[in-house]
Amino acid sequence: MSNETKNQQKLNFTGTKPQTKSAVKKYRPDTSDNSNSSMEELNSINIQLQAMTEGISNLREDLKGMIKKDEVEMLITNTVTNLIKKT
Repeated sequence: MSNETKNQQKLNFTGTKPQTKSAVKKYRPDTSDNSNSSMEELNSINIQLQAMTEGISNLREDLKGMIKKDEVEMLITNTVTNLIKKT
C-alpha cells in the first residue's frame, strides 16, 4: 500500500475557488421580545373585541327600535281599520 501512495500523482488545483456567500445571521427574538409582541397582540385583540362589543350593542339597540317601529305600525293599522269600520 505504501508503494501505491508513492506512485500516485500529486494533484495540483489550478482553477479558482467557487464563490460562496457569507453567512447571514438571522435575528432571533429573545424572551423579552416574545413577551412584548405577545402583549401587543393581546392588546390589539382586546381593542378589536371592544369594538365588536360596541357594534353588537348598537345593533341590539337598533333591533329594539325596529320592534317598536313595527308595534307602532301595527297600532296605526288597527286604529285606521277600526275607524273605517265605524264609518
